[in-house]
Amino acid sequence: MSEPSFKSFVRAANVKSGSTGKSSMGGIEAHAKRLDKTALLRRIRELDPLAWSKIGSGVNSGGCDIWDAFKRHKAETGAVERGGASLALHMLVGVSREWLEEDGRNPHSEDNDRIQTLFREAKAWAESWAGEGSVIHTRFDLDEQGSGNVDVLVVPTRMQRRKTRKKAATKEVLTISTRMAKEELRKSLNAKTSGQAMQTSWNDWCRERMDLRIQRGTSREQTQRKHIHADVLRAEGDKHRAEHTAAMADLETEKQDAITRAEAEAKAASAALLLWAKAATGPYHGLLLDDLSDELRQAYDLHRMVAEMHQSALKSEKENYLFPNQRTLLHELRNSEPDPDRYVAGALAEEAAKDGVGLEVIQRISDLMLRLLQRIVEAVKPHLLHHWARQDGGHNWDAATARLCLGSDELVDLEMLAEREAEELRAAEPVYRRLAERGANFTH
Repeated sequence: MSEPSFKSFVRAANVKSGSTGKSSMGGIEAHAKRLDKTALLRRIRELDPLAWSKIGSGVNSGGCDIWDAFKRHKAETGAVERGGASLALHMLVGVSREWLEEDGRNPHSEDNDRIQTLFREAKAWAESWAGEGSVIHTRFDLDEQGSGNVDVLVVPTRMQRRKTRKKAATKEVLTISTRMAKEELRKSLNAKTSGQAMQTSWNDWCRERMDLRIQRGTSREQTQRKHIHADVLRAEGDKHRAEHTAAMADLETEKQDAITRAEAEAKAASAALLLWAKAATGPYHGLLLDDLSDELRQAYDLHRMVAEMHQSALKSEKENYLFPNQRTLLHELRNSEPDPDRYVAGALAEEAAKDGVGLEVIQRISDLMLRLLQRIVEAVKPHLLHHWARQDGGHNWDAATARLCLGSDELVDLEMLAEREAEELRAAEPVYRRLAERGANFTH
């Protein structure tokens, strides 16, 4: 019996300063938190990833708070950014899925010892050449069809000669530089490109620290192959399977096809529209927040209370007529620690402005709101939560509690967007109900 063959691989891309979209820092954070379209399409099981950042471990404890991890890294190192240069290097570091599955191991379980080894060694390898402490985030996704790679976000720093101000003499300044780190690695291995150097270095690390059987993949220059994304291959495979199934199936009559399509379309449309209409007429101002516990409902009441106070204070400020308590509230909110999901909410707001508001966007806004309510419940003691949520439960807001209960300004804007959409939907609810009845008739 032949010895199994396993491969190592690395893919890397620079994260540019000022960039937007899925390759930006905010886009990577949104994907890590499963708040972007790509993650929703790929997710096939309800499992949180193995996640670590300089903020904490686990998706609910800061493991995916990438922007905050980047800021902490800058604060710890004192490094500065260089205008127009990359902020970080986003790498996919992995081995063949078959290595993770060997001897019956589950490639989607955090109890798999080889997943834990890969997760640990990917970070150690990156810091071996980019610098100790340079990795700010690592993640192994367990909810997708694929398996075998770790997302690694590295922010290397190097001393560079530069001017700190106009007409000043140049001096050595610790600067974020992915270019210098990659070039050092390339020269150390006498490779043609930094990409080749990464492949060789990671394979050497795998063979020394993980398994001697892991081989380096053949370079693209030798194979002349063009990289095709896994999503494209998966879609192509699904297409061929669908064509084969259709060819093997018995053809139905024109009438039966029409009835089947009409039934499926009516059911899908009525279910989705009725769900949306239910949210529009529910107690949560257009958000999909059914079956909340008492604590989460009280947290939502607190959030609405602070949001209304905030909106009232902003209106008074615009009219140049602020009461003392409103001035104090605005001052505390503007000088308190910002909400950790603000960048994700901002990215979602941009997407909604571009593509419009649909049921999927409402669901993602609702998910962000639920995360905020969970943070409030974790931070505020139950008896205070109950007392403060009462209409007559007056108290003095401290800055941290006010900011926590309000959430980010971006989330409040999204909430208002959902509420405006709900106002239009309430008037159309009878239409949705007729559609639901029509769909039900097809089943009889």
